[in-house]
Amino acid sequence: MTVTHNGKEYSVKRCALNDNEWRLTSLEKPRDQLTLNRWQMHIAGLLEQVEGKK
Repeated sequence: MTVTHNGKEYSVKRCALNDNEWRLTSLEKPRDQLTLNRWQMHIAGLLEQVEGKK
């Protein structure tokens, strides 16, 4: 799945070890990765894009 945050596009995958974390990988620079937990995704406004509105 692809999301846009601060004008950059990221590929998003759930972490294999922890269901509560997501790994974001930059599409422009694949070496740029960050891991966000559920609360950080919510604050960034990405949780709704990833999980869908509930």
